[in-house]
Formats: sequence, structure tokens, C-alpha cells
Amino acid sequence: MKLTDQHIEQLYRFTRQHYVEHYDVQTELVDHLANDIEQIWEETPILTFEQARDKSFKKFGVFGFMDVVEEKQKQLGKKYRKVLWKYVKEWFKLPKIILTASIFLFFYYFIQIPMGVYIVGGSLFILAILDLLFVTKLKKEFNKRTKKNNKKWMFEDMIFNVASFGGIMVASNLPQVFNHIEKTPSNLGALLISLILTLTIIYSYITLIVIPKKAEELLEEQYPEYKFANS
Repeated sequence: MKLTDQHIEQLYRFTRQHYVEHYDVQTELVDHLANDIEQIWEETPILTFEQARDKSFKKFGVFGFMDVVEEKQKQLGKKYRKVLWKYVKEWFKLPKIILTASIFLFFYYFIQIPMGVYIVGGSLFILAILDLLFVTKLKKEFNKRTKKNNKKWMFEDMIFNVASFGGIMVASNLPQVFNHIEKTPSNLGALLISLILTLTIIYSYITLIVIPKKAEELLEEQYPEYKFANS
């Protein structure tokens, strides 16, 4: 006995009812359930579709699909970090390393002069505002994409919702930052803080601008069916 298209649609609805919101995870679960239901029917053909479905679902245990969702999040989180690291490394190669060094030296110089706190503080405030603007823009774009395609993909969710608030966090802790510098002997504190601020800017730029611009390419690489499913 084979499942019909109507059965498949019911399985998609079933996964959504059990708090699986991403289409790619739904598809994996539907494929698994469909194969298992057909095997159950071979062994016990008198069962209805709902009975076979519920029997298959019980095999997922007390937490249902949640373990599968969490495992997928870990898998794609590792994939996202790999993509992030790829673009971070580019900032330590020519010609971008020149800009990286310039950002670092900017902070390192102004941190050590009396009026530098205002310049660094103003820079961090601007970074925080830019972060908020880009985060808002990305969230609107993500909502527009999901509304248009009527599908949410987990990796797409990560790309558009890994919003960097690095600048905001640093700016909010500015007094503690400079208090630490004053208590640190020699230039070690200035070096450390300059490095953290430089990496914060690079991280913000990559997560808020670079990776979202590569979204289509990354999603088609991750999901061969992505282009077809959203056409």
C-alpha cells in the first residue's frame, strides 16, 4: 500500500502541528514517516493511515520531533560557522588585511590618548546604530521572503537572524572597558581591547552584509531543491 499525495500533505500538516516550522526539516521528517508508514502497512495492512502515522510517531519518543530539530540546528550551526570563518579569514589576507590593520591601529592609538575615549565611544555608538539599522532591514527582508515563498528554511533563518549586536554590547560596557585599560600595566590592555573591537566590526560586517548578500548561493548549495521549491 502506497501513500497518496493527500497523505503526504497531511504529514506536512502533522509536522507543523508538532512545532516543526522549517520546510527542510519538515521534508526530512515527512520522508521518514512516509517510508515507515508504508513498512508498517506491509506488516499490518489493516491499520488506517492515522493509526500507522501515530505508531510511527511514537518511535520518536517523549519529545517527538524536538530531538530531530535540535540535531538539525547543531548541524546547520556548524555549517554557518564554517561559512563565517571562511569570510573572516579573508580579512587577514591582502588586500583586506590593510583595512584590518588600519581599524586596529585606529583604536589602539585613540584608546591611549586623553580625549580618545570620546572618539572611540562615538565610533562604537555609530556601530551600534548601524547594527540596529541592518538588523531591522534583515528581519524585514526575511519576513518578506518567507511570506512570498510561504516556506521557512532553517539555514535561511540562520543567515537572516544571526544579528550582530557586538557594537551595542561593547558600547554599553564602555566604562568597564576603559576602567580595565587603566588597571592593566603597559600596553597590554590597549592591545586586547583594540583587537576585540576590530574583530567586532569584522564580525558585524560579515554577518549583517556579506553573508546575507550570498544567501541565494548558500541556500542553493545547501538545498538542491531550494530553487525549484521557491520558483
